[in-house]
Amino acid sequence: MSGRHSGGTRGPRSAVTWSAGALVAVVVVVGGWFGVQAVRSSGADSCDSLDTVSLAVDTSIAEPVEEIVSQASEVDRGCVNFDIRAERPTDTATEIAGTEDDRPDLWIPDSTLWLLKTLRSTGALPELAKTSVANTLPVLVSKSDAVPVTDTWLSVLQLPGQRIGDPLTSSASNAAILGALAESEVAISDAKAVSAALVPMAQDFGRIADTPHDAPDLVAEVAADGGTSVATEQALLAYEAANPGAALAESVPPTGSYFLNYPLAVTAPAGPEYDRVKEAGAALASVLAAPSATDTLIAAGFRRSSGTPLPDGRGVGSVASLEIKNPLSIETTLRDWAVLALPLRTLVVEDVSGSMAARSGDSTRIALTVDASLGANALFSDQTQMGLWAFSIGLGGGQQDYRELAPMGKVDQMVNGQSHRDRIFGAIGSLSTLVGGGTGLYDTTLAAFRRVKDGYDPNYVNSVIILTDGANEDQGSISLNDLLETLQREQDPVRPIVIVTVGVTSDADPVALQQISAVTGGTSYVAEDPRDIPDVFVKALNSRTERLAGE
Repeated sequence: MSGRHSGGTRGPRSAVTWSAGALVAVVVVVGGWFGVQAVRSSGADSCDSLDTVSLAVDTSIAEPVEEIVSQASEVDRGCVNFDIRAERPTDTATEIAGTEDDRPDLWIPDSTLWLLKTLRSTGALPELAKTSVANTLPVLVSKSDAVPVTDTWLSVLQLPGQRIGDPLTSSASNAAILGALAESEVAISDAKAVSAALVPMAQDFGRIADTPHDAPDLVAEVAADGGTSVATEQALLAYEAANPGAALAESVPPTGSYFLNYPLAVTAPAGPEYDRVKEAGAALASVLAAPSATDTLIAAGFRRSSGTPLPDGRGVGSVASLEIKNPLSIETTLRDWAVLALPLRTLVVEDVSGSMAARSGDSTRIALTVDASLGANALFSDQTQMGLWAFSIGLGGGQQDYRELAPMGKVDQMVNGQSHRDRIFGAIGSLSTLVGGGTGLYDTTLAAFRRVKDGYDPNYVNSVIILTDGANEDQGSISLNDLLETLQREQDPVRPIVIVTVGVTSDADPVALQQISAVTGGTSYVAEDPRDIPDVFVKALNSRTERLAGE
């Protein structure tokens, strides 16, 4: 028996809780048609012939569905043989968007969210034969002797080392994020904090993307290695059934959870066979609603379609159902995740002009910038490619205003027994010894842009991050207008380079920095206090989503 913790104070509500009009349309469009089941038979207890209808079923529920269908009589099945194939919803969604030969006639995904995704590819919402075959919900899985205290789904996402699957393919992982978004809609959490929490998670996921990360895999990882993960109540119960004595616990924040409702949808293409498939869907819906079917699903760890708690104290008990009022936030968040999960390839360019020696509180701008940069550098995942330049007028010799302190490289790459990350740490520590001279901003910016462009990697988000406390002072450099025109001319929309600028204190030139960033689709920030730089680095990671929003 798993340990339980749930702060829900309300009784369970229906798991189909999205209040958006699109979801309502999915249900209303069937208009009660599926209340009638047509049976192709010569009598009440026999069939003259059997049709074959293909049925795609989410892998998590395929086994009990197959058992239920195999035990139903031919007449109860509507004189239909269901060709059941267990597959991931991403595969089924691709089939529905593709050729008619590949798409299934009926589909049971783990969430109505998948039906909404098909709207973009097909232009139509599938009709529903049954709004919910069964229910489950995301839970936080941990060792039973190390259950963390979490007040919200945001706090779950912020847990150090949190394991989570890919929300683009895993409804359980998506539902955890949706729970945090639902909390933000009622001011329990901050939407910006939710976005910030996804940054390290997405970066870490980019590192483990090739390893198993479905809900059952995450449960097994916690059982083997400890820590926490977001899985489903059903996945945990299934693991415990196969591994008696597993010392695992599940918990849900007291705010509630976003339920997964396993709808039964008609996905056959329009045509002469469509009505026949609708009849088969009606028959299957009746089979899956039978008491014996419900017993089978409950035995497999699924809740009833109403979302009521499992019997005999199994699972997390009564949990309030969280709602998403703004469906657009889902698409935005998943788009952002897709961009954030791409590793970062960035050249960090730091100002070491004489003004960086100015006092800031009980320290100096350069000392605080060094400390902040060292801390911020730890935020980048091991997949990151990074280089470091310092700049002031003539620092590189002659007319060159920049000096390379660390070349572009993967931060976990080992060279002569030292990681590239440690090499960058050492180079950052040397910045204070280079302070002096004027601010050679414009020539350095163009050179950095070209350096990153020359080594463009399509598997990364390619960017330049510039930190400076002053305006350009190099009288022999390119002008601001010429710089902007050159950046715009050399920017390749297919191979974009994003420039993120950070003004260190209000002495920087915010107008010029904003223009430089904007012309490349990047963003600009002003850190009034150098100690704000770590937070700015997080924002710089997030800024990638703005550049790629429309691509």
